[in-house]
Amino acid sequence: MLLVSASQVHAQDTELGSIHSLYQTLLDDHVIAGEKNGLKANMVDYAAVKKDPRLERLQEKLKVYPKERLDSNEKKIAFYLNAYNILAVAKVAQHWPLYKLKSLGSYFKPVWTHPAGEVCEEQMTLRKLEHDVLRQLGEPRIHFALNCASMSCPDLRKEPYVEDKLETQLAEQTRIFMSQKDKGQTVIGQELWLSSIFKWFEEDFEPVGGVYHFIQEYLPDEYRGMKIGGFLPYDWSVNDHLNAAERNRIKRGRDTWFN
Repeated sequence: MLLVSASQVHAQDTELGSIHSLYQTLLDDHVIAGEKNGLKANMVDYAAVKKDPRLERLQEKLKVYPKERLDSNEKKIAFYLNAYNILAVAKVAQHWPLYKLKSLGSYFKPVWTHPAGEVCEEQMTLRKLEHDVLRQLGEPRIHFALNCASMSCPDLRKEPYVEDKLETQLAEQTRIFMSQKDKGQTVIGQELWLSSIFKWFEEDFEPVGGVYHFIQEYLPDEYRGMKIGGFLPYDWSVNDHLNAAERNRIKRGRDTWFN
């Protein structure tokens, strides 16, 4: 049997706690509730994040965190959700300003397959984190905790995911998303139209009874039991407001590329 000393346990907790504390300060300083294109979201000040040295420090801490310390399903889910969201923020900040994170990729090489950073000494893409790591952990509510820096995404949570609060956090994230009109759902006629997330990841909800059964727990009371009519278009525009100077920078970049 492998024995772990009290000092080793404390060191482990301190290291993970340091990641959470640093991430929390970044969220506190650069994320605020807002609205864009008629959708509500937690907006990220990417221009400020780009200049903040805490982002690089946070990425370095994710890189060197020992994978073997992720010794429970809940700890894995919380850790990798934070990693995904941090690396998505970093990807946008690195290339700021831009209209959409998707614009960094192409049909044949989408941005989700680009190198995003190292996690536990392993090179990651956003696709690998989502599909090969998080989706394999058997928790469909991850889809309401992941934020790909887009307006139709579930909100970037303004606190880190942590093992001992994960159930409450995931339930709240899902409930918030399902209450957001034109984002999680909207009523058209007598039918309920849902986020395209439910179409793209339908199979992930099958173990919990399918999409219809799953959403009943999280929908506002007045929408429960409604027939599902279809799926909403997805707004991929970045979850920040661009000012005139930033828009001009994007335009100048395009003009240079085309010329």
